[in-house]
Amino acid sequence: MKKRFLIVWLTFVIGSFSVFASEFLTPTVLDVRAAGMGGSYLCDFKQPFVLLNNPCGMSFSGKQVFLPSLAFDLGGPPAAASKLFDLVKSSDGGSMTDMLVDMLKESNGIFIDLDMMLPLTFSRVANNWGIGFYNNIFVRGDLPSISSVTAIAGGDLMLAGGFSVPILNNDFHRLSLGISTKLVGRFNIIYTGSVTGLTSMEFDSLPADMTLAAGFDVGATYILWDILSLSAVWKDLYLGMSHGLGTITSMSFSNEEEWCKFMQNGDLSLGVGVQVPTGILKKVLTSFSVYVDYDSFTSIFNKEKAVFLPHPLLNLSAGLEAVLFKTIALRFGMRGPYLAAGAGIDLGPFHLSMAIYGKEKGIDPGASSQVHGAFALSFYY
Repeated sequence: MKKRFLIVWLTFVIGSFSVFASEFLTPTVLDVRAAGMGGSYLCDFKQPFVLLNNPCGMSFSGKQVFLPSLAFDLGGPPAAASKLFDLVKSSDGGSMTDMLVDMLKESNGIFIDLDMMLPLTFSRVANNWGIGFYNNIFVRGDLPSISSVTAIAGGDLMLAGGFSVPILNNDFHRLSLGISTKLVGRFNIIYTGSVTGLTSMEFDSLPADMTLAAGFDVGATYILWDILSLSAVWKDLYLGMSHGLGTITSMSFSNEEEWCKFMQNGDLSLGVGVQVPTGILKKVLTSFSVYVDYDSFTSIFNKEKAVFLPHPLLNLSAGLEAVLFKTIALRFGMRGPYLAAGAGIDLGPFHLSMAIYGKEKGIDPGASSQVHGAFALSFYY
């Protein structure tokens, strides 16, 4: 019965996407632990976001309960930290504008990312089923020049649910199919203008809009001897509608603007995971895991849009995690050419994680690189 329901659901989802066209920015859910390894991995089943990363993983993750937690992630150009430090310690009346001008001379534009996960986030995975509620706020800043700024601030509310179906389950190998769905509500405001215009900006006059979307992930995972894992997941198929609400002081759902339908096709992600046996070191080295993922696999073959798509190297990520004495976690990884590192302390349901990693905002390595720092105070078991 579950298998038949899965097939019907997949048929409906794929068919319904034929009437939509456009793109949707996938909601960000902060996983600081994964950030220290270069990203989230399909074959990483030991984390509380398995429902979102790979629905098949719910067959192998066991019970995972994520309680309200806090997480913070801030990213910007590599020169920002040193320039900001120079501005703070200077006594010659240096200005923020001067700092931005200096950074623009050294880059192809400035991008600022800020994400915060709020305590309204919680989830539960058990018995091959999962459900979760996720809440975050964000700020995106794009500064190609002093005279041009685009800033977006807003928040997402996402309800996710899914299930997996174990097909094989024995000591030699295991196979699982899974599907998850995500319902997203987004509200944001937008500022466009100049840097100097920020000081005289009237907050009440900023335009606001709302987006409603439904997303789906489907995939399969195979595990051999509880050591080697292979996953294939079609991720982030989204369809939905967006609607302008007018300015903040005069927001209305009944204004003359029409609802704009959109679609994001998603793409195939492939993943490999290896749980390295620790043998006689297991009392010290509790676990040692290695992961490799490749996102947007089918885009490699899309020659018509290749010039507009990210460089294939940016879709490759690799990372590892070593856990010592069941308490201290050390993480390293890379996303494309950018390195990542992180650490964590795990004390029962209490988890403290931090990470620093590189990220590319452009479509080619080195076009517009960023450095991110992230911190999380999480509760899950």
